[in-house]
Amino acid sequence: MVNKAKKQGTNYETNIVNRLNKVGNFKAQRFAEGGSNDLGDIQLFIDDEEFFIEAKSRQNLNLHQTLDKAISKSGDINTLVFWKKLKRKSNNERRSNDGVPEVISMSYELFVKLLEK
Repeated sequence: MVNKAKKQGTNYETNIVNRLNKVGNFKAQRFAEGGSNDLGDIQLFIDDEEFFIEAKSRQNLNLHQTLDKAISKSGDINTLVFWKKLKRKSNNERRSNDGVPEVISMSYELFVKLLEK
C-alpha cells in the first residue's frame, strides 16, 4: 500500500505535467524515482531548453532550502519549485488550498534569464 503523502505527491506531479502539456510548445514528463541520481520530479522541455521541477504539496515549506536543494539535485539553473500550500480543515475534512492554488519559485538568475528572452 502506498503511503498517503507519496500518493498525494504523485497526484500533484501528474496534475502539473497534464497542465504543462496543454501549452503549445511544452513537453513535460514525470521523472522515475532516481534515488541518488534524482534530478527532480518533472522534466520540462520548451523548444530545445530543459527545465527541472520539484513539486511540493504540503502545509509548510522552507522555500529557500527547498529551492537550494532542488538546484543542487538538478545541477542546473533552470530549476523551479511548484508549491501547493494546503491548510487543515476541522473535523478531518480534506485539506484545501491556502490562498492562491500554487506558487512557483525560481532563482534570481533564472528570473533574469527568462525576462531577457
